[in-house]
Amino acid sequence: MTELTTEVLRTLAPQDLAALLPAAVQIGEANAVVLRVAEPDLIEVYFAGRITAYGTKVLEIQPIADPAVREAALRNAVEALSICRHVAIQAHADQRRSHNELLEMIRQYAIVRHEEGDICREGLDDFLESFNLMPYEPRVRVEYTITGSYVVDSGGEAAAKEDAVKYLQPDLSGLDNVESESSTYDVSDINVSEV
Repeated sequence: MTELTTEVLRTLAPQDLAALLPAAVQIGEANAVVLRVAEPDLIEVYFAGRITAYGTKVLEIQPIADPAVREAALRNAVEALSICRHVAIQAHADQRRSHNELLEMIRQYAIVRHEEGDICREGLDDFLESFNLMPYEPRVRVEYTITGSYVVDSGGEAAAKEDAVKYLQPDLSGLDNVESESSTYDVSDINVSEV
C-alpha cells in the first residue's frame, strides 16, 4: 500500500488520493489525519483539534511509522468527527424547529389578515397552498336545540325528573372532529306528566 507523503499528495490524481484516505500523517511534530479530498487541490485535515482545509500544493506531511501512534491519531480524528456530527445534527434539528415555527407564524399572520378582512378566503387558500402550509380550517361552533320525550314504565314523576336531570345528555360519538372538552349542554324545562 502506498504511504501518504508530500510527494504523493501533490502528484496523485484526486480520485487515486481519495482511495488512500483517511490517512494518519505528521505535520511538523504533530499528528494529523488527512480525511478527504474536498476539491482537486484541496483536502480536509484533522489537525491540532480542528478540521481544516489545506491546499495540496502547500501542505508538508510525513507518514507516521509507529502503528500505535497512527491508530491513536485515527481514533482522535474519529472522536472529533463524531462530536462534529452530533453538533451538526443538533444544529439541523434546531434550524428545522425554528423554520417550522416561522412558517407557522407566517401562516397565522395570513389567517389573522383574512379574519380581519384584509385577505379574501380564496387569496388565503391560494397563499397557503402555494407554500405547502396547512389549509385554513376554522373551528365551527354548533349550537342546537333538541326537544323530545320518552315514557318511563315505573318509578313516579319525581324519580323520572331526577333521572332526566342527572342522565339526559346528547350523544356526540357519531359526529366527526368534535373537540372532546368543547361540548356543553343544559337540561332544563323538564315536564313530567302521567300518560
